[in-house]
Amino acid sequence: METGLLSQAIDLAEAIQEKKDTNKLACYEPYPYQLRFHNARDDKGRLARQRLLMAANKTGKTFCGASELAIHCMGAYPKWWTGPRFNKPVKAWACGNTATNVRDIVQAELLGEPGDPEDWGKGALPKELILRTERSPGIPNAISTCIVKHSSGKNSKIYFKSYEQGKQAFMGKAIDVVWMDEEPPMDVYSQALRATLKGGGLSFMT
Repeated sequence: METGLLSQAIDLAEAIQEKKDTNKLACYEPYPYQLRFHNARDDKGRLARQRLLMAANKTGKTFCGASELAIHCMGAYPKWWTGPRFNKPVKAWACGNTATNVRDIVQAELLGEPGDPEDWGKGALPKELILRTERSPGIPNAISTCIVKHSSGKNSKIYFKSYEQGKQAFMGKAIDVVWMDEEPPMDVYSQALRATLKGGGLSFMT
Protein backbone atom coordinates (compact mmCIF):
# COMPACT_ATOMS: atom_id res chain seq x y z
CA MET A 1 0.00 0.00 0.00
CA GLU A 2 1.32 3.44 -0.88
CA THR A 3 2.34 5.70 2.00
CA GLY A 4 -0.48 8.16 1.23
CA LEU A 5 -3.15 5.47 1.19
CA LEU A 6 -1.78 3.92 4.36
CA SER A 7 -1.92 7.29 6.09
CA GLN A 8 -5.52 7.79 4.95
CA ALA A 9 -6.48 4.33 6.19
CA ILE A 10 -4.92 5.04 9.61
CA ASP A 11 -6.70 8.40 9.82
CA LEU A 12 -10.02 6.75 8.92
CA ALA A 13 -9.55 3.98 11.51
CA GLU A 14 -8.72 6.56 14.18
CA ALA A 15 -11.78 8.65 13.25
CA ILE A 16 -14.03 5.58 13.48
CA GLN A 17 -12.57 4.65 16.86
CA GLU A 18 -13.00 8.23 18.11
CA LYS A 19 -16.65 8.16 17.03
CA LYS A 20 -17.21 4.91 18.91
CA ASP A 21 -15.43 6.21 22.01
CA THR A 22 -17.47 9.42 22.13
CA ASN A 23 -20.84 7.76 21.43
CA LYS A 24 -20.84 4.61 23.55
CA LEU A 25 -24.63 4.47 23.61
CA ALA A 26 -24.68 3.67 19.91
CA CYS A 27 -22.92 0.39 20.77
CA TYR A 28 -24.84 -0.32 23.99
CA GLU A 29 -26.49 -3.73 23.79
CA PRO A 30 -27.83 -4.59 27.25
CA TYR A 31 -27.22 -7.97 28.78
CA PRO A 32 -30.47 -9.81 29.63
CA TYR A 33 -30.35 -8.68 33.28
CA GLN A 34 -29.80 -5.05 32.21
CA LEU A 35 -32.67 -5.28 29.73
CA ARG A 36 -35.00 -6.59 32.44
CA PHE A 37 -33.97 -3.65 34.63
CA HIS A 38 -34.61 -1.01 31.97
CA ASN A 39 -38.00 -2.47 31.04
CA ALA A 40 -39.16 -3.64 34.48
CA ARG A 41 -42.83 -3.82 35.46
CA ASP A 42 -44.44 -3.76 38.87
CA ASP A 43 -46.70 -6.48 40.31
CA LYS A 44 -49.67 -5.13 38.34
CA GLY A 45 -47.82 -5.10 35.01
CA ARG A 46 -47.31 -1.34 34.92
CA LEU A 47 -43.95 0.26 34.18
CA ALA A 48 -42.07 0.38 37.47
CA ARG A 49 -41.37 3.88 38.80
CA GLN A 50 -38.91 2.62 41.40
CA ARG A 51 -36.24 0.12 40.39
CA LEU A 52 -33.11 -1.46 41.83
CA LEU A 53 -30.30 -3.13 39.91
CA MET A 54 -28.26 -5.33 42.25
CA ALA A 55 -25.48 -7.51 40.86
CA ALA A 56 -21.84 -8.49 41.41
CA ASN A 57 -19.00 -5.99 41.10
CA LYS A 58 -17.63 -5.18 37.64
CA THR A 59 -20.71 -6.45 35.81
CA GLY A 60 -21.84 -3.15 34.30
CA LYS A 61 -24.32 -1.89 36.90
CA THR A 62 -23.12 1.70 36.96
CA PHE A 63 -22.81 2.04 33.20
CA CYS A 64 -26.30 0.60 32.91
CA GLY A 65 -27.60 3.37 35.18
CA ALA A 66 -25.61 6.03 33.34
CA SER A 67 -26.92 4.76 30.01
CA GLU A 68 -30.54 4.97 31.11
CA LEU A 69 -30.07 8.49 32.43
CA ALA A 70 -28.38 9.51 29.19
CA ILE A 71 -31.21 7.99 27.11
CA HIS A 72 -33.87 9.97 29.00
CA CYS A 73 -31.85 13.19 28.78
CA MET A 74 -31.36 12.74 25.03
CA GLY A 75 -34.93 11.64 24.34
CA ALA A 76 -33.56 9.11 21.84
CA TYR A 77 -34.95 5.71 22.80
CA PRO A 78 -33.39 2.62 21.15
CA LYS A 79 -35.47 0.03 19.33
CA TRP A 80 -35.18 -2.47 22.18
CA TRP A 81 -36.54 0.02 24.72
CA THR A 82 -39.97 -0.78 26.17
CA GLY A 83 -39.40 1.00 29.49
CA PRO A 84 -40.65 4.41 30.65
CA ARG A 85 -40.36 7.34 28.24
CA PHE A 86 -40.46 11.10 28.44
CA ASN A 87 -41.70 13.17 25.50
CA LYS A 88 -39.92 16.30 26.70
CA PRO A 89 -36.51 17.37 28.05
CA VAL A 90 -35.93 16.19 31.61
CA LYS A 91 -34.44 17.49 34.82
CA ALA A 92 -32.40 14.76 36.48
CA TRP A 93 -30.35 14.06 39.57
CA ALA A 94 -27.25 11.84 39.37
CA CYS A 95 -26.33 10.86 42.92
CA GLY A 96 -23.70 8.99 44.91
CA ASN A 97 -22.33 8.55 48.43
CA THR A 98 -19.79 11.38 48.60
CA ALA A 99 -18.77 14.29 46.41
CA THR A 100 -15.59 12.50 45.36
CA ASN A 101 -17.48 9.28 44.58
CA VAL A 102 -19.97 11.24 42.49
CA ARG A 103 -17.04 12.72 40.55
CA ASP A 104 -15.00 9.55 40.20
CA ILE A 105 -17.86 7.13 39.48
CA VAL A 106 -21.14 8.77 38.48
CA GLN A 107 -19.66 11.73 36.59
CA ALA A 108 -16.99 9.53 35.00
CA GLU A 109 -19.58 7.08 33.66
CA LEU A 110 -21.63 9.91 32.17
CA LEU A 111 -18.95 12.29 30.87
CA GLY A 112 -15.57 10.53 30.90
CA GLU A 113 -12.63 10.44 33.30
CA PRO A 114 -12.54 13.67 35.36
CA GLY A 115 -9.54 15.88 34.71
CA ASP A 116 -8.47 14.11 31.51
CA PRO A 117 -9.18 16.29 28.45
CA GLU A 118 -8.61 13.35 26.09
CA ASP A 119 -11.29 11.33 27.90
CA TRP A 120 -13.96 14.06 27.79
CA GLY A 121 -17.17 12.81 26.19
CA LYS A 122 -16.22 9.14 26.50
CA GLY A 123 -18.95 8.25 28.97
CA ALA A 124 -22.57 7.32 28.32
CA LEU A 125 -23.50 10.79 27.06
CA PRO A 126 -22.49 11.37 23.43
CA LYS A 127 -19.85 14.09 23.29
CA GLU A 128 -21.68 16.10 20.65
CA LEU A 129 -24.77 16.40 22.89
CA ILE A 130 -22.91 17.73 25.95
CA LEU A 131 -23.57 21.45 25.53
CA ARG A 132 -22.25 22.93 28.75
CA THR A 133 -21.09 22.00 32.24
CA GLU A 134 -20.61 23.96 35.44
CA ARG A 135 -17.83 23.22 37.92
CA SER A 136 -18.59 22.18 41.47
CA PRO A 137 -16.84 24.65 43.80
CA GLY A 138 -14.15 23.27 46.08
CA ILE A 139 -13.89 19.85 44.41
CA PRO A 140 -11.21 19.56 41.71
CA ASN A 141 -12.52 18.38 38.32
CA ALA A 142 -16.05 17.87 39.70
CA ILE A 143 -19.14 18.98 37.78
CA SER A 144 -22.26 20.35 39.47
CA THR A 145 -24.55 20.55 36.43
CA CYS A 146 -24.56 19.37 32.82
CA ILE A 147 -26.72 20.63 29.93
CA VAL A 148 -27.62 17.96 27.34
CA LYS A 149 -29.22 18.51 23.93
CA HIS A 150 -32.60 16.76 23.73
CA SER A 151 -34.12 15.35 20.55
CA SER A 152 -36.84 18.03 20.72
CA GLY A 153 -34.22 20.69 20.12
CA LYS A 154 -34.50 21.88 23.72
CA ASN A 155 -32.18 20.96 26.59
CA SER A 156 -32.18 18.51 29.49
CA LYS A 157 -30.29 19.24 32.69
CA ILE A 158 -28.42 16.92 35.06
CA TYR A 159 -27.61 17.95 38.62
CA PHE A 160 -24.88 15.98 40.42
CA LYS A 161 -25.59 15.39 44.12
CA SER A 162 -24.09 13.44 47.02
CA TYR A 163 -25.85 11.85 49.98
CA GLU A 164 -23.37 13.51 52.34
CA GLN A 165 -25.07 16.84 51.53
CA GLY A 166 -28.00 15.60 53.61
CA LYS A 167 -31.72 15.49 52.94
CA GLN A 168 -31.97 19.30 52.78
CA ALA A 169 -30.12 19.26 49.46
CA PHE A 170 -32.85 17.01 48.03
CA MET A 171 -35.82 19.08 49.15
CA GLY A 172 -38.06 21.42 47.21
CA LYS A 173 -37.25 20.84 43.55
CA ALA A 174 -39.41 18.76 41.18
CA ILE A 175 -37.31 16.26 39.20
CA ASP A 176 -38.18 13.87 36.37
CA VAL A 177 -35.46 11.24 36.84
CA VAL A 178 -33.30 10.31 39.81
CA TRP A 179 -30.37 7.91 39.44
CA MET A 180 -28.81 6.77 42.73
CA ASP A 181 -25.53 4.89 42.56
CA GLU A 182 -25.27 2.91 45.81
CA GLU A 183 -27.91 2.90 48.54
CA PRO A 184 -28.73 6.29 50.11
CA PRO A 185 -29.88 6.98 53.67
CA MET A 186 -33.63 6.55 53.98
CA ASP A 187 -34.30 10.26 54.56
CA VAL A 188 -32.46 11.10 51.33
CA TYR A 189 -34.30 8.34 49.46
CA SER A 190 -37.64 9.64 50.69
CA GLN A 191 -36.85 13.12 49.42
CA ALA A 192 -35.70 11.73 46.07
CA LEU A 193 -39.04 9.93 45.68
CA ARG A 194 -40.92 13.08 46.68
CA ALA A 195 -39.06 15.02 43.99
CA THR A 196 -40.44 12.73 41.27
CA LEU A 197 -44.08 12.70 42.42
CA LYS A 198 -45.33 15.95 40.88
CA GLY A 199 -44.46 15.04 37.30
CA GLY A 200 -44.91 11.29 37.54
CA GLY A 201 -41.16 10.79 37.30
CA LEU A 202 -39.05 7.78 38.11
CA SER A 203 -36.13 6.78 40.32
CA PHE A 204 -33.68 3.93 39.97
CA MET A 205 -30.74 2.67 41.97
CA THR A 206 -27.65 0.72 40.93
